[in-house]
Amino acid sequence: MNLKKLKSSKARRLHRSLGAGASIFVLFMVLSGLAINHSNGLGLDQRHVSQSFLLDWYGLGKPEKIHSFAVGDDWLSFAGSQLYLNEKPVATISDGVGAVFNGEILIAAGSNELLLLDHDGNLIERIPWVPIGAAPIESIGLYDNTIVSVKSAGQLWQADTQLLNWRQADDSSAGPLWVTSEAAPDDLQEAVTASYRGEGPSLERLLLDLHSGRIFGTIGVLVYDLLALALGFLSISGLVLWFRGRRNGKPK
Repeated sequence: MNLKKLKSSKARRLHRSLGAGASIFVLFMVLSGLAINHSNGLGLDQRHVSQSFLLDWYGLGKPEKIHSFAVGDDWLSFAGSQLYLNEKPVATISDGVGAVFNGEILIAAGSNELLLLDHDGNLIERIPWVPIGAAPIESIGLYDNTIVSVKSAGQLWQADTQLLNWRQADDSSAGPLWVTSEAAPDDLQEAVTASYRGEGPSLERLLLDLHSGRIFGTIGVLVYDLLALALGFLSISGLVLWFRGRRNGKPK
């Protein structure tokens, strides 16, 4: 085999190898492109992914921990900086400490503020703690089931019935009943987790990210660029081989 034929044979083998590998990529790009073009008709923009690994991939992770407190017949839960009444998000609060129900309103305590909520979870008022006590809130509880009490830097503070005025009090043996986090029902924890993570990206967004390679970050875009260059090489090499075949062909 002469040098010319050897080069032609190597070029054909390389062309076939790259073509076989690129065919899968081309098929995916064709199918995903068609789906994206008809996403509205297929309802892809209205359907959202809910698989846990995809939500994690998009940065929609689970809360590190859910702290739940029984307040009457309901639950107040802290998940990250979000406060939930049962499965409904109602407010944001930092460093959730605890929650109580004094018979009239719900009181949720963060390290630096108190939130007053009605039975439907509507925010009535935010009470900053700094003007009252210099140290962060450590715990919250009830004295005689009605008087809201908090502990700050080991000091007991109690509010009047309107939660307008606070005073320091002695933390005696017959002091407030401090609340502690409880294990909420499993279905409630799942609902809070699902609400915290959100509904996830739409199928249209997922296909767009897969189609462009952005779902894999910078490396994915680079790989797609290399595949595009490989397709360009296949087109050029295919044309070269075709012209060579026509030039070297013998008339019948």
